[in-house]
Amino acid sequence: MNIAFLTEMGFTGQISDTHENMRTEFAWMNELKATHHPLVEYTNVKDYDLVIIIWPKGKTYLNSEGLRMESDIPNLLTKYLDLDIVQTLKKNNGKVAYMQEGPSWFFNDYTIEEQFKYYNQIAESDIIFCHNIKDVDWYKGLFPNMEVRVLQSLMKDTLIKDIEWKPEDKVLIGGNFCRWYGGFQSYLIADEFGVEKWIPSMHNKREFEEDIEDLNHLPYLSWTEWIRTLATFKYAIHLMPTTAAGTFSLNCAYLGIPCIGNINLDTQRMCFPQLSVDVEDIEGAREIANRLRKDKEFYEMSSMTARSNYEAFFNVERFKRKMNGENI
Repeated sequence: MNIAFLTEMGFTGQISDTHENMRTEFAWMNELKATHHPLVEYTNVKDYDLVIIIWPKGKTYLNSEGLRMESDIPNLLTKYLDLDIVQTLKKNNGKVAYMQEGPSWFFNDYTIEEQFKYYNQIAESDIIFCHNIKDVDWYKGLFPNMEVRVLQSLMKDTLIKDIEWKPEDKVLIGGNFCRWYGGFQSYLIADEFGVEKWIPSMHNKREFEEDIEDLNHLPYLSWTEWIRTLATFKYAIHLMPTTAAGTFSLNCAYLGIPCIGNINLDTQRMCFPQLSVDVEDIEGAREIANRLRKDKEFYEMSSMTARSNYEAFFNVERFKRKMNGENI
């Protein structure tokens, strides 16, 4: 099948096996031998069997009244929504699919006008690909006649397969101190491990976050260096309320690092069944952290289960079979 991906990124071409930043969307493109095109050049995209659009989601900013939504470039999001992108692509190609970016509800923070335009663009699609089983009901409810399928998160380990997990007495918090990532809760529960606490540097790092005395920050890293660094941690915790691709949990499972996290993420629930909680169940997360610290057998079982379930549910062959329409 001849496949194209359209995103707000500005390059045209395919992703090589040795790409240094093999995050999930690049892994999809690489495995599917898909060609990437900038979304702004949609009129030139022709003769593909399937075109998958990852719409830019813009950014949320805090203000005195709550939230406002803006794109990285002024008026870019509105410009896209005003264009007849999906219908144009359907005239020049086979099927057109919408690929979920971020949580399913993200567009609720757009203006009223943009919410309706965003909905109408998705409604023109032939297929909706979403991140998690839990997302299927959301999209089926909004688009009852649409084909909705989970496009599983994917890792390609060409550049990382020789990295060994060599855990040190450290715990990694999965995200920053904002509502999106729930870093504050993760920080408090991470105390239960009694080891050094670390956190990634990310685009939405909060002001004064680096002033927290007992919290160390990783530098900004490429994906390959991220996995190499992750392989030095003994524990991980990510009480992220935002249900999206779940790549942090997936990366931890690949290495075998026990990770406490959001039960609504497929990657977390399926790889770490004993370590998954409702993110509002902070007490339950604390109990699991204590058990991981005190019960060596439970720790080792959680690690082995993660590795085994990663291989069972998130391997490349399973991804290809699901993309071919197999109900597995």
